Amino acid sequence: MKAGTWAQASLAKTAPSKKQEGNMEEEAERHRVEFASGTAASVAKRRSFRDHERNDIEPELPGWPPRRRFAVRGCFGRLGLHARTALGGLLMLPLYVIAGALGSPSSPDKRGKLEERENEVDDFPVMWAGDGETARTLPWQLDPSRRSWRTVTEIELGGPDGLVRMTSHEDTARGNWFVSWGGGGKVPGSETVLWQLPRKEIIGAEIKSFSMAEADFRISFRDGSWTRLTATSPDGARRIVALLG
Repeated sequence: MKAGTWAQASLAKTAPSKKQEGNMEEEAERHRVEFASGTAASVAKRRSFRDHERNDIEPELPGWPPRRRFAVRGCFGRLGLHARTALGGLLMLPLYVIAGALGSPSSPDKRGKLEERENEVDDFPVMWAGDGETARTLPWQLDPSRRSWRTVTEIELGGPDGLVRMTSHEDTARGNWFVSWGGGGKVPGSETVLWQLPRKEIIGAEIKSFSMAEADFRISFRDGSWTRLTATSPDGARRIVALLG
């Protein structure tokens, strides 16, 4: 067999058909997500839920379990947080030095440029929605302060049905101080679809740089509401934004 004929035959065996290519393009992707948390000292590890006039809508969200109400830290609260952060950095410094010497990529997470002081320092809304708007329908399980540490929440998108879904499942890993999103397998039969929306109702998504490792992103809906979520990595956040962009 001539070289050109052999190459054509080989490509015919290995190249996907048009039908296979279509199926590959239509396969849904899943990424772990949850509501973002503030990183500025005034709102660190906190989040709020607002309407367009910046009123607190948390008590109005139907079926949501109660939790401690959001509040911006005062001066003494911020000083205390800075002191704890500095102490933690000193305790972790030897580990970073050792990791660097061994060639490990391990390093403290970096935060990007402040973009919206009113939404990232003075307040930290992760839901911005008026009465009846889409963002208010998001499931409470996205809030890590309301769910079990064993519950993992994911976004599913890019499937052939044109729907964006939020799903959850229970993780088999045992909990510890350092693992909050689980690290094991999926408990059989625990997966649940929490929420779904036609992709056409989402008008855009963008990375929010003022976040640890720039893993936060905002999804904007057609009715003017939006939500701020975070992924487990900056690569995951960028992939979600690319699929929604």
